[in-house]
Amino acid sequence: SLLVARLQAAMHSRMTTLPLLAMLPLLATLLLAAQPVAALNNGAGLVPPIGWSSWCTSGDCGNDYCSQDVVLQVAETMAQNGMQALGYNYIVLDDCWALSRDAQGQLQWDPERFPSGMPALVSQLHSMGYRFGLYTSAGNRTCSNGGRGGEIPGSEGHYVQDANTFASWDVDYVKLDWCGDVHDEIWRGPTLYKQFSHAINHTTPARTIFFVGVAAYLFLLNDVTTYCNAWRAFTDHHDEWKTTIQTIIAQQDLGTHGRPGAWPDMDVLTTGGQGCAHAPTSSMVHCPGQTDAEYVSEYTLWAMNQSPLMVATDVRNLTAIMKTVLFNEELIAVHQDTRTPPARHVGTASCSHETSAACQTWARAMADGSIVVAVLNEGDKAANATIAFQPLGWPSATPAAVRNMWQHNDIGVFSDTIAMPIDPHGTVLLRLSRAS
Repeated sequence: SLLVARLQAAMHSRMTTLPLLAMLPLLATLLLAAQPVAALNNGAGLVPPIGWSSWCTSGDCGNDYCSQDVVLQVAETMAQNGMQALGYNYIVLDDCWALSRDAQGQLQWDPERFPSGMPALVSQLHSMGYRFGLYTSAGNRTCSNGGRGGEIPGSEGHYVQDANTFASWDVDYVKLDWCGDVHDEIWRGPTLYKQFSHAINHTTPARTIFFVGVAAYLFLLNDVTTYCNAWRAFTDHHDEWKTTIQTIIAQQDLGTHGRPGAWPDMDVLTTGGQGCAHAPTSSMVHCPGQTDAEYVSEYTLWAMNQSPLMVATDVRNLTAIMKTVLFNEELIAVHQDTRTPPARHVGTASCSHETSAACQTWARAMADGSIVVAVLNEGDKAANATIAFQPLGWPSATPAAVRNMWQHNDIGVFSDTIAMPIDPHGTVLLRLSRAS
């Protein structure tokens, strides 16, 4: 329809022609008629993935330098610092690894960056207990050249060949972007994502591969769960509060909720700050674009929605906020628990501060009868939020034992409400359990 075409034309991975929030009414209209369908039944993604992505590690987001040495250093670091033990077991290369095609059309890795070859790297990472992912594009070229001159070939015309290549390398995760000549051929989106999904799920040799469709939701709406294990519904997330809050709002208002085998992808995490522009690729420095409170909000709302948690910053150099955020075992356990649906936006808390911004509230009922609640202060000033229990789904007049999941302490027993201070753009995360 014309409405679908207008919406899809507004979106593009790595770029957008309209502000994200201006598109919300269009997509909301479409969703009135959309009905959820079954998840992709390929055996992949029974829990939402957690891991590391190369996208913002060496240099700022988009330069995306990666190499064999960097990948192995990251893998060894995560094994040593406890991240792997917490569940960070995916290593994903974004738009930085491929170089060209050979005479047979076979996709080739960059031999300067990966001198041992991709199969050897995948094998080594598997021996270390990791799963491995790669990036490609639906069009004739990818979105970025990874800091090199020239264009990098996408998968257009080679869907089956590339899917079989990835399977032969024992790849576990493939991300398909929407770049190249297809950018302006919006009408092809539904067909191309379905074609690549079929190719990646019918490989020779046969292999179970987690499939991420960037922009797939914009083409397939709720049918996306039939074709993708994860999907994006909005533009790229950058290391800035503007896109963090836009992503949260878009997921709140538009996103299809996840379930085993099918998860909404809110894009990479920028915890601690992207790399610094023009810095040497070996520098391991961070140039944060957000406050510590904003990084807490980012991780909290990604986890509450059970988005994949792909940390795209340099974990070889853990800053204080990275240690705080990325090692929150309580929140990771909630994220990985698939016995109940992801969090739902349940309205706003009573929020007093100097601005008119709201304190948005999400709640998730857990299998043990507890409720996890996140309250986000959208305002630029500190706020005091009064959180009422009944709108969260808590039984009326039932005392609740309240735990602060970021401070990791039990606050006490409360009957109907609790008041909490929240930093600007910060989030408080509580767990309500029946008081003994």
